[in-house]
Amino acid sequence: MCGRFAAFSPNEVYAEHFHAISRVASNPRYNVAPSQPILAVREQENGERELIPLRWGLIPSWAKDSQIGYRTINARAETVAEKPAFRHAFKKQRCLIPADGFYEWKPEKAGKQPYFIHRKDHQPLGFAGLWEHWEGEEGVIESCTIIVTTANEALRDIHDRMPVILSPTHYDTWLNPNNQDPKQLQALLKPLSANRLEAYPVSTAVNSPRNDSADLLHRQA
Repeated sequence: MCGRFAAFSPNEVYAEHFHAISRVASNPRYNVAPSQPILAVREQENGERELIPLRWGLIPSWAKDSQIGYRTINARAETVAEKPAFRHAFKKQRCLIPADGFYEWKPEKAGKQPYFIHRKDHQPLGFAGLWEHWEGEEGVIESCTIIVTTANEALRDIHDRMPVILSPTHYDTWLNPNNQDPKQLQALLKPLSANRLEAYPVSTAVNSPRNDSADLLHRQA
């Protein structure tokens, strides 16, 4: 799964990388947790991409209340097209989640050791995501989920799952709401090549979502 990530690049960097118009100002985030607002890129009907805030934890339009969002922070690539919570969004409400890296925890004798994982070239990551529009007693909530797949060989020793990180060459295919070819979309949901990522141990301070500073990225001996 993907339960924590970092998104600390300026909005201008994300806007340029994803060719999107920024609709919101945001601060650097080093320990993004579920149920919090996160940045997402989606395509409008006119083809324009926008960078907007969404709540992390997808709430399907048919849900009776928003509590389902705590169980839908991730969608499995293998079943995302069929699961009732995700199949509508998979057809035409796909998005990208900008990030600079993500965390996973490796079981060890002394406890779980967190690792920070990022691109070796330090370029932004584009997680494959889905978004939904929900209206209820709490008002209107737009939310999202991050799609996860099997870990590549570099990360398998840390965790068996990882977020789907799309290549920039696939952004157009993924974001286009008129593209509803399930085979073409499913083919994109593969683990990123292992040689593009680096993983290193970081402090267990990341375990608490209350901690959110650049110190969390420091490599541990």
